[in-house]
Amino acid sequence: MICPSCSFDNLEGADSCAACLMDLRALDEPRTEDSLEDSLMHEPVESLGPKTAVTVTPETTIRDALECMVENNIGCVLVVGEGRVVGIFSERDLLLRVAGRMDEVEDQPISRFMTVSPQMLEVGTPLAFALNRMSLNDFRHLPLTEGGGLLGIISLRDFLGLLFRSHPNLAATDA
Repeated sequence: MICPSCSFDNLEGADSCAACLMDLRALDEPRTEDSLEDSLMHEPVESLGPKTAVTVTPETTIRDALECMVENNIGCVLVVGEGRVVGIFSERDLLLRVAGRMDEVEDQPISRFMTVSPQMLEVGTPLAFALNRMSLNDFRHLPLTEGGGLLGIISLRDFLGLLFRSHPNLAATDA
């Protein structure tokens, strides 16, 4: 990073210039180019309108969990035991851990097939951070907390809704 004061070529990410000690931290802040980027950088994930998370217990059977997902038209359930989220069971878990074995596992507890200790975020977390977390970890769903307690859940579909609301021309087709 070139210091604007003395033109010294500093290492990227330096907090201050090695030559003149000018504070360089403000120069590293990303700049937004449109309203979507601005909302991603500054709005909290809560602005997506998190849905109420549908929960089951660790003892819930695979069959009952799937019926719950179908009845609620959702892609995952959170598994809550002893007053806290202990797992998540999603469509991906179904495909990777259950598919082709339904007859033999449908009466087994969801705790044997769920993803244990799912990552969660506080509702005040910026949208860009949540989207980055979901992208890096290949998540489609992310539980949200408020003050340590479960508040709700967001999905990639919520981000797509934000994208199309911010840029309606993206949804327009000429076909």
